[in-house]
Amino acid sequence: MKKISLLILLILSLSACQKEFIDKNEVTEKAAYDTPEAYQGIVLGMTKIFTTSTLKYIVKGPGLTAKELGRANTYVSTTQLSNGGKGITDDNPTVNGIWSGLHRSRGIAEKILSHIDKVTFVNADEGVAYKAYAKFFKGLTIGYMAQYWEKVTLDNDADNKAQFVDRLDGYQTAIDYLNEAEHDFANNANATALINGLISYNFSVIDVIHVLKARYYMELGQYQDAYDEANAVDLTTKSEWDYDGGAIKNPVYAQILDPGASLNYLPLDQLGLLSAHTLDTGDNRVDFYLDNAVVMQDIDCSFDLHNPIGFWATASSPIPVYLPGEVMLLKAEAKARLNGAANLAEAVTLINDVRTKTPGNDPFGVGASLGPWTGNATSQQDVLDEIYKNYAAELYMEGLRFPIHRRFFPNYLDNVDWNQVDRCSLERVNNFYPYPDSERANNPNCPPNPEF
Repeated sequence: MKKISLLILLILSLSACQKEFIDKNEVTEKAAYDTPEAYQGIVLGMTKIFTTSTLKYIVKGPGLTAKELGRANTYVSTTQLSNGGKGITDDNPTVNGIWSGLHRSRGIAEKILSHIDKVTFVNADEGVAYKAYAKFFKGLTIGYMAQYWEKVTLDNDADNKAQFVDRLDGYQTAIDYLNEAEHDFANNANATALINGLISYNFSVIDVIHVLKARYYMELGQYQDAYDEANAVDLTTKSEWDYDGGAIKNPVYAQILDPGASLNYLPLDQLGLLSAHTLDTGDNRVDFYLDNAVVMQDIDCSFDLHNPIGFWATASSPIPVYLPGEVMLLKAEAKARLNGAANLAEAVTLINDVRTKTPGNDPFGVGASLGPWTGNATSQQDVLDEIYKNYAAELYMEGLRFPIHRRFFPNYLDNVDWNQVDRCSLERVNNFYPYPDSERANNPNCPPNPEF
C-alpha cells in the first residue's frame, strides 16, 4: 500500500485479540475509532489484512482446488486441498485463513461504520471517504466468502452467533453495500480522490466497484446487469494492491520465491489447463505468468512445476485488483448467456478482443497474442467453453478459477466416485469449502459442511 501508518499495528493487534491488558500509555480500541487522526491507519490496516494475510490463502487454496497449482511437498494441509473431495478437514489452515482474514477485515469495516458518524473530521471529505470505503470493503469481503462457501455470514457477531444465509443472498448483500459505496463516492469527487491516492499508486475505487458488481451479478444470473456493470469500467485504468518489498511483501513471492520460504506449492505447467481446455499453441499468457524452467514435478501427478513470474516476481510486485481481460470476458459471458444470434456474435467479438490482445496494448502487459477464434460461433456451449478457457488463462492465480469453473460447470463433480477417480484428470476437486473448526465450535448456527 502507498502509505503506511503505525496505527496499522494497533488495529491489527486489537482485531486479533479478545483480551485487553490495561496500559495507560496505550490507546484503547474505542479511542482509536473515536479519533479522526486514526482513520487513515485503520483503513490501511483493514486493507493490509486482506492484501497480505488473506490474499496469500486466496491464491493458494482455490489455486490448488482448481488445479492452477501443484504440490511441492507432502504437507497435510496442501495435500487435502490438492486431493479435494471429502478430504478437506475443518482445521485446514488455508481454508481457515481465508475465512478468518475476511472476517477480520469485515470486522474493522463494521467498526468504522458504527463509529464514524460520531467523529468530527477537520476535512469533512475524509469522513465520507472512510465511510464509503468501509461499505466497499464490507461488500468485497462478503463477496469473497460467497465465492468459496455454500452459506455465508453477513455480519460479524461478538457473541459468536452470526446467522448464515445462502451464498446467493450473500452476493446480493455485497452488491447492496457496493451500491451504497458507489453512491457516496460518485457524489464526492474529493472523497474518491482521497481513497484512490491513499490505497495504492494505481487505484480507481469506482472501477473496482463496477467489476465486483459485475462478478456478483453474473453469479446471480442477472446477465444484463453484469454486462452493464462491466461496460462501465474504464479499461485504460489500473487498480493494484501495492507492496513495499520490506515489511509488506507480495504474498505469493513471500511464499515461493523469498529466500528461506517454506515451499509447499508451485504453478502447474501450461497454467494447469491440461485436459479439456488445453491452451492454443503460442498463447503468450503462459510466458507472462510462468518461468520456462521446470523446478520440479508435482508430487501427485508428475506434472511439471514452474516458478511464477508476472505479478509475483519480486517482493514489491503489485497485484492487480482486476484485469481488463476479465472485464471483456464478463461482457462476453453475459452476452453468451443471454443467447440469441446478435448476443452470441457480440460475445465472439469480445472473445477475439481478448485472444488478439497483445502485451503492448494491455495496461498490465497480459496478452495472448493469438489469432481470432475459429470455433462454432453459433453454438452457445462452444462459445461459453472458449470464454472459460480464456478466463482461466487471463486470471491465473487470482483466486477466481475455482468459482468461475463451478459457475460454468455446476454439475462437474456430481457423478465422481471419490474412491476410484484419478484426481489428476479433474479440473476442480471441490464445490465448496468446509466451515472452519473455530466457527463450528463457537457458533451454534454453523451449517453442516457441504458434501464436497
